[in-house]
Amino acid sequence: MAAPADPQMVEQGRRIYEEGLLSDGRPLQAARPEGFRIEGPAAACTVCHRRSGMGSIEGNVKNTILVPPITGGLLLAPSRFAGAFLDSSHYYVPNDAWARALTRPAYDASTFARALREGLDAGGKPLIAPMMRYDLDDAAIAALLAYLSTLVAEPAPGVDKNTLHLATVVTPDASPAQTQAVLAVLNDWARNTRIVGKLWQLDVWRLQGEAATWGGQLAAAYAKQPVFALLSGVGLARWQPIETFCEQNRIPCVLPVNEAVNAADDVYYSVQYSAGVLLEARVLAKFLTQLEGGPPPARRLLQVVSDASGQQAAAMLNRSLGEQAGEENTRFFRLSSAADLWHGVTQGDSVVLWLRPAQIAQLVADYPQGPPALKVYLSALLAAPQNITLPPAWRQRVAWVSLFDDASVQGEIARVRLVQWLRQRNIAAGADLRWQADAYVASYLFKSALMEIQTQEHRRPPVALNRDHFLEVLETLVNKYGDGTTLVDPDSHVAFYGRMSLGPRQRLAVRGGSIYRYAGGEGGQLRAVSEHLVP
Repeated sequence: MAAPADPQMVEQGRRIYEEGLLSDGRPLQAARPEGFRIEGPAAACTVCHRRSGMGSIEGNVKNTILVPPITGGLLLAPSRFAGAFLDSSHYYVPNDAWARALTRPAYDASTFARALREGLDAGGKPLIAPMMRYDLDDAAIAALLAYLSTLVAEPAPGVDKNTLHLATVVTPDASPAQTQAVLAVLNDWARNTRIVGKLWQLDVWRLQGEAATWGGQLAAAYAKQPVFALLSGVGLARWQPIETFCEQNRIPCVLPVNEAVNAADDVYYSVQYSAGVLLEARVLAKFLTQLEGGPPPARRLLQVVSDASGQQAAAMLNRSLGEQAGEENTRFFRLSSAADLWHGVTQGDSVVLWLRPAQIAQLVADYPQGPPALKVYLSALLAAPQNITLPPAWRQRVAWVSLFDDASVQGEIARVRLVQWLRQRNIAAGADLRWQADAYVASYLFKSALMEIQTQEHRRPPVALNRDHFLEVLETLVNKYGDGTTLVDPDSHVAFYGRMSLGPRQRLAVRGGSIYRYAGGEGGQLRAVSEHLVP
């Protein structure tokens, strides 16, 4: 057995591979086949070969670009069809570049160095674009090869011989109804799923107390039983500690159910549906400023909030509108003094109600004749339109800010398919079906990514189940799902979101929304009155 590589050498190789930095801090230098030079992060190996080292496939069937895997176990072994004749006439090979990649002999330290410096593969044939030529000395190449040998070398934590350990997180601000609805869906998937030869073991990590203590609670739960990933999860406005934990430990956090997400630019392992009400606020700001010209100076935009999610949304809308808004125009909902919310509001003012269904119902009961404001905007995330009953006088003035692509068609199709599945599983429908739709889609895409990895293993020597590779496959599947492409079964698409996409530096699947009003003012279905707005 080979001696383990020096950790310092492996770290030097990682910096070259992921960051495009040499051991002395200088940027990595490379030349493109077209002739121009690049350096630093743009020249890093991970740009093409991805963080896992498993490469990628781009393009269509007739014009496919293969970025082959370069993990040590695959790089230092001959390709699957090494020594065989294979060309683009074979149904499995779309072009000659693929044929060469699938028939090359094994690399060794010498031919690996030649490939980086001279652009020749292990068989001495020229590598094609986009493979670059690198200025690397022997020590840097040795460090890079040492790092590649660690990629996908061992199963990720939480992967046992017969079990895939997963966890889902529940934060203290999640309501019991929301928690029960989501966990019912997740537990059903866990009980009935066996993939990559393993059963799912789903643990529920229930956080308690102040958010400052959650990191320690998560670390303790993970030390007791390491998990491969966090699947879905239930929270409202305080998800940052879970996101930080996942980034620090390189644990995928897959599509939790929450309402307000402040995703940092360097987030990689936390995959979210959207920024939630923060995105709704930015969509509304764009609608008001670009499409409606914003409120006239003599009129106000009043915001009403009742909890942390609403407060974050109101603050984001104030920041987005700049001088047109002010914190002094944000009021807190109190059931005992609901009528005071309208004090000083004129018929020319607009009001944004960042409130829950019961609170909106109270305002409607107090003012059945309609609100004393020109326009009222409601959040579809905090109060789903199907859970609100509005009299005609309200419908005339209400507009919804929604991240769903089509609240009347896409949402209805998703609801029908989801309800059918819930009935088949004897699971009660929650007060807000979006919670269960989000949990279902997270589970479905999670399973689909594992199935895709299992399929890929038939095309190359087996490799260990790896978190980075899993996320890379998940990106592709989310993009197909967001395009409306059926992945496995005709009833798979229950997402209320009509457009979703991810990328290496894009961890929010939904990035825009629309404004909806009731057709005809007094009745009918909701209809979009704006284009799809991406702030």
